Amino acid sequence: MSNSKRNLSVVQYFEQIQKEYIIAKFRSKIYFNPRDKAYYKRVMRYKSEKINEIAQRNTLKSILNDESKYEEYRGKLFNFGSPLFKLTEEDERNYYTKGNDFSYNGDVYSLEGVNEDGTLSLKSSDKIISVNKNKAFRIL
Repeated sequence: MSNSKRNLSVVQYFEQIQKEYIIAKFRSKIYFNPRDKAYYKRVMRYKSEKINEIAQRNTLKSILNDESKYEEYRGKLFNFGSPLFKLTEEDERNYYTKGNDFSYNGDVYSLEGVNEDGTLSLKSSDKIISVNKNKAFRIL
């Protein structure tokens, strides 16, 4: 979290921690190393405790107790599965690892690699295509 909890109102903190929970969930899915996965699951557990605590204390809907609230927050962070937030270098390496499955125009492709121009080389059973990163989405 960029601001410390002390500098945020309860409402701001509640909104921020819900976003952070969804990002941690995303990272727990894209990382391959079991230690990294376990770390992000611990982060999710901690954040879910705080989210539930604030929601119960203030009788609020949250991403953990209301599906529409979850979709609302997810929509702020992802566009058709593609992250709208800045990925770290490590996130990028894990998200764009050769062999990961991606969706492009409704079909499944395997990532062959990231080209020098930033496009993705995607392979289907019969062809390899080059597409813009914002047109292909990692299947999680």
